[in-house]
Amino acid sequence: MDEKITLQIQSVLYENEIDALLRALDALHNALRVHSRGAVPLIDDVIVHYGDASSKPLIDDALLNSLNSKYDDLLTVEYSFFGENTGTAKGHNRLAGSCRSTHIMVMNPDVIVCPTFFDAILSPFERGDVGIVEARQTPIEHPKSYDAETGETSWASTAAVVFPTAVYEEVGGFDESTFFMYCDDVDFSWMVRLSGKKVVYQPRAVVFHAKRLSHEAGWVPTFAEVYYSAEAALLMSYKWSNDERLQKLIKEYSSSCVEACEKAVEEFRRREAQGELPERLDEDHRIATFIDDGYAVHKFNM
Repeated sequence: MDEKITLQIQSVLYENEIDALLRALDALHNALRVHSRGAVPLIDDVIVHYGDASSKPLIDDALLNSLNSKYDDLLTVEYSFFGENTGTAKGHNRLAGSCRSTHIMVMNPDVIVCPTFFDAILSPFERGDVGIVEARQTPIEHPKSYDAETGETSWASTAAVVFPTAVYEEVGGFDESTFFMYCDDVDFSWMVRLSGKKVVYQPRAVVFHAKRLSHEAGWVPTFAEVYYSAEAALLMSYKWSNDERLQKLIKEYSSSCVEACEKAVEEFRRREAQGELPERLDEDHRIATFIDDGYAVHKFNM
């Protein structure tokens, strides 16, 4: 990679704790400092752009000015208050719509990047055929499998990913009309692969992504998380032309006695009746991978 990279790092906020944002910013600043002192630093300019979908602004002018004073040697912090709960797909599209950088990094606002993060996450782009590079999450690594030699994988989690802005524009961004939250990153990854680019997992680009677990070491989802996960599963099955899975999920959710799942089926039927379902893709099943409840072969069970 000969040309310098300009980077927009963007996060969608929703009622987040400010302390978590500050820890994430400190880690980004430190990783940029380490990168800038390397043999061949690639990054020339960095903007961290927060889009706030909270009920009221989390960052005021005083805090924004303070952050820019603290980090202005290596990055600029920008802030947009949306005034509505956009969800992730629409929120990231709003932020990317004003992007002036050559590359976009999408990350959860509380993710902590390791000091050598930027050297590692950018190196796969030297291949030329790579559309997205995904970081490795710790302490709980994502279970989906990847090719040990090439890093190629089915899809990339937007907990921490980098992609060229041109790739984002080529595929039309995230499908905000279909996905509110959940599976927008799977769908985006598959759109990138459909365009001919590779999705690559980079285990050397490590990020700390905290999870709150139950006493049994499992996730305790909220009603909204169950609902939007079920809704996204139905819409993914439809959009990516897997009728067998779609009918199986409709039957399963309808008889589940779980209110969130039943409501997801009702919403799917409403969209179907109103002609609001997405265009169907990949009818020859070259791209999409549906394995049990996931979208990739898993290398271990959670």
